[in-house]
Amino acid sequence: MTSFTCLANTELSVRYSADGHPYPRALLALALSKSAVTLVPTEVQNIPSQSRAIRLLGDKNGIDVFWGVTSPDWEKQAKAVLIPIDKGLLGYRIPLVHVSHKDMFAQVNHSRQLRSFVFGLREDWPDTAIFKRNELPTLIYGMGAGPIEMLRTGRIDALPYDIFDLPKNHGDDIIHEPHIAIRYPSAVYFFVANDNQTLHKLLQEGLLAAIADGSFDALFYEYFAATIAQADLKNRRIIELTNPLLPRSAPIHQAQFWLDKNSLTK
Repeated sequence: MTSFTCLANTELSVRYSADGHPYPRALLALALSKSAVTLVPTEVQNIPSQSRAIRLLGDKNGIDVFWGVTSPDWEKQAKAVLIPIDKGLLGYRIPLVHVSHKDMFAQVNHSRQLRSFVFGLREDWPDTAIFKRNELPTLIYGMGAGPIEMLRTGRIDALPYDIFDLPKNHGDDIIHEPHIAIRYPSAVYFFVANDNQTLHKLLQEGLLAAIADGSFDALFYEYFAATIAQADLKNRRIIELTNPLLPRSAPIHQAQFWLDKNSLTK
């Protein structure tokens, strides 16, 4: 396994997957810039999946840091830095509805009121287990199904999509419901090998320093302000669901780590 000696003016080689969104790589560099260690980034090509990436942590020919949505299994396989690098943004869902039902959620203020509606969810999405645990009526469909047609024919009332994947060009009759956003607590973490205490400490202390001096938020909004604005979260009621898939280790009561209503105007 890889280990690092943390000394002033040390150069630290950190290997990570070359694939995916550039934000985690930028945040990784920001976190390590808060220490006396100089980051020497090394991108590793051709890592086929997240499950493969987490198994390669600390290997001689593997990687040193990985990022992804946490789960109990992953927190056993690797050591998580328990600071959500996405501020929980991946846990927000915007319902798609037929235009004739654009006000169906106008009076919804609590998750219990969602039990009057049928939601369409794909069989391999983690949302499916979350919606069912919250006792929300759910029609589960396979990869070859046509969920938009299910909306048009009334088989389902709404399709909840994450705000990074809102469908476009779905016709004038299918719209983003204007009144609510559904949220469940979800966290994307940095992970390191279980025995790599030094890199874990550097990342944790670096992220905390970036939160304290405002540079974390500055970077986050540089990448995601447009997405948040497009989803119009600041003008929606946030309907909270519980998430049975979230490990108990999640810092859900530490408000500084999460997106909040007041921050949505930035």
